[in-house]
Amino acid sequence: PLVLGDDELVLSTGNFHTASLALAFETLGLAIAQCAAASAARFIQLTGSGRNGVPKYLSPVGGASAGLVPLQKTVTSILAAIRHKANPVMLDFLAVSEGVEDHATQTPLAVAKCAGMIALWRRLIAFELMAAAQAIDLRDGFTLAPRTAAIHTAIRSLVPMLKEDRPLGIDAETLYAALAGGSWPA
Repeated sequence: PLVLGDDELVLSTGNFHTASLALAFETLGLAIAQCAAASAARFIQLTGSGRNGVPKYLSPVGGASAGLVPLQKTVTSILAAIRHKANPVMLDFLAVSEGVEDHATQTPLAVAKCAGMIALWRRLIAFELMAAAQAIDLRDGFTLAPRTAAIHTAIRSLVPMLKEDRPLGIDAETLYAALAGGSWPA
């Protein structure tokens, strides 16, 4: 089929074998998984043991404070879900129509799983934004570039700095919703 995204139009043909389209979405899924792994790794580094010139776990109070470290489990779980979805669905098919249709590309499933992967990756990005903003708040002696400062301001207009341990789910969901809904502050 010919997919015209701007016109929201799909033109079907007699040649309905959509392997090239399915392969494109399978490749997109692999790319998303790679980018998500990098995002998760950055989050783990930022919220780690204080090697970055910021307090351990990005906790401003130190000691037994958990800071953002509890979110590491959620981040790794989301990454595992993305990696699972990156497995190709094109390989899963059975012959149908008494063997007449002996191959299926699973294109609709490949497209749907990419949409799910993007939503999960967006959640990872929300966590990464939380950690980056917290690290910025905890470091002294530097000036942010104008665009970075604007992003930091936008994050802080949605979620406050972590000053003491508190549940972080609402903060993460707020950032996720802003990223997903296009309501990112100007």
